[in-house]
Amino acid sequence: MTDKRLYTTREAAGYLALSESSFRTAVAPHCRKLSPVPGRVAWAREDLDAWVDGLLGTKRQSIPAPALPVNPLDRFVT
Repeated sequence: MTDKRLYTTREAAGYLALSESSFRTAVAPHCRKLSPVPGRVAWAREDLDAWVDGLLGTKRQSIPAPALPVNPLDRFVT
């Protein structure tokens, strides 16, 4: 599963060995919520790895992504 760059919420939780509810509570607020296609939510592996690095106290160099326009309907997608 590590060859993927984007994960669904279920896959991201599995990648981090967390339940989906734990992922939504502990991790999701600290990662970019991506929408590669309308109605779909994805999480970047680099953000997930950076979150783990934060737990470990290590820093990961990353290039910030350009700001994406906010879709007002995203608040209805879980």
